[in-house]
Amino acid sequence: MAAGKTAAGREAAGRIGVDFVDVDAVVAERVGCSVAELWGQRGEAAFRELEAAVVHEVAAGPPAVIAPGGGVVLDPRNVEAMRASGVVVWLEAPPEELAARADGGRPLLEGVEAEARLAELLEIRAPLYEAAAHHRVDTTGRSVNDVAAEVVPLWPGPTRITVGDASEVLIGRDLLGGGVLPERSGRERVVVLTQPGARRVAARVAEGLGAEVLELPDGEAAKTLAVVEATYRRLAADRLHRDDTIVAVGGGSLTDVAGFVAATYLRGVESVYVPTTLLGAVDAAVGGKTGVNLDGKNLVGAFHHPARVVIDVGVLEDLPDALWQEGAAEALKAGLIADRDLVDLFERHGRDAPLAEVVRRAVAVKAAVVAEDFREGGRRAILNYGHTVGHAVEVAAGMPHGHAVAVGMVAAGAASEAACGFAHRERQDGIITALGLPTSARADRAEVRRLLTLDKKRDAAGLRMVLLEDIASPVLRHVDAATVEAALDAVLT
Repeated sequence: MAAGKTAAGREAAGRIGVDFVDVDAVVAERVGCSVAELWGQRGEAAFRELEAAVVHEVAAGPPAVIAPGGGVVLDPRNVEAMRASGVVVWLEAPPEELAARADGGRPLLEGVEAEARLAELLEIRAPLYEAAAHHRVDTTGRSVNDVAAEVVPLWPGPTRITVGDASEVLIGRDLLGGGVLPERSGRERVVVLTQPGARRVAARVAEGLGAEVLELPDGEAAKTLAVVEATYRRLAADRLHRDDTIVAVGGGSLTDVAGFVAATYLRGVESVYVPTTLLGAVDAAVGGKTGVNLDGKNLVGAFHHPARVVIDVGVLEDLPDALWQEGAAEALKAGLIADRDLVDLFERHGRDAPLAEVVRRAVAVKAAVVAEDFREGGRRAILNYGHTVGHAVEVAAGMPHGHAVAVGMVAAGAASEAACGFAHRERQDGIITALGLPTSARADRAEVRRLLTLDKKRDAAGLRMVLLEDIASPVLRHVDAATVEAALDAVLT
């Protein structure tokens, strides 16, 4: 009690990138009154029964950080469920500090001297805490951030998100050893495709796998048919066969081209992606789209899911601001189309938003959409919010992809306001600005219009854009010339 489980647990969950469960809050929500009122009306036994039900539900569910009440250890079945399903951490502090922290609404402290009562409880429960806990963390005189920083490394493994039946995404720390590859029989060779900017990470991956490294150019220079042909020839010379694996280590451009090579070499070989940029992690690496450029962006490509995507948050934490901003644009897009909490997270924290939670939420959005529509026959098109004008601006103004998407979202927000009555345009644009992303671009208007004629969402009836009726409420609509001009007016200088 009052050791800081709720505050430290919530902070740790954000850093790890999993949900947080406050057991007391869940119980209160279910019974429709506070825990103190529940104790007064129905007694401790009723609370303990409800507490146990929540603990067992969470233990059987998806990965989460859970903060139960201090008396959870009184029922050995709770301890068994917690230890079997995860890591148990005992946050400890002396009675005098617990008493200073304790706020109101704690039934066991009603009408008694808090420090003496806490000392009594601790004496009774300490052996139970010791038996239950895998780890002990002293919270005496420490901040929530300090405690969470000690708890996070105790997390036992990565978060796993499936993308339909075709692929899985692992999100965690220290994932670049031999466990990068999924288990499979028949594999003889592994080739790592990388780029100059990812050499260090690629070397770590290759060492763990005993693999050869082939280096492609950085950025969009890799996404050409000439680079693809040269890579085919290297793989053929190395006698890579259909049961072997290509591991792509790099940013979004690298996984785009490596995925295209994997999709087409020998009519398809297994691929695994290790994205080294936030943009790659939350967008390019997830969803099975591959491609190279031909006049327009990604005009040649194929759908080919990687068997696994391995996102090591430690790698992403070292990114310079410019690369972080590029990925943040795509992550914000995911929130705008499907996750209000992610939008709120960026609005509250800006650049300091917990990276693991940003990645998990953005990947979860994309995985859910892709699972419904693998080949972009319908709903998957919503992932292109901001990309219609964004892709055109990227080419016409020579902007980095993430920056162009930010500009494209500003344009799409203006179009959404004009065509759908979208009421959050200023809020969206304010978040984009707070993240350090551009909201306009210098580009030739006629060239941008020409590039819009090449957009993949154009059909016989004209140009279609992803618009927002509300945050997390996207629609795909044909837009008239006036709406297109309103979008361009908002961003072209």
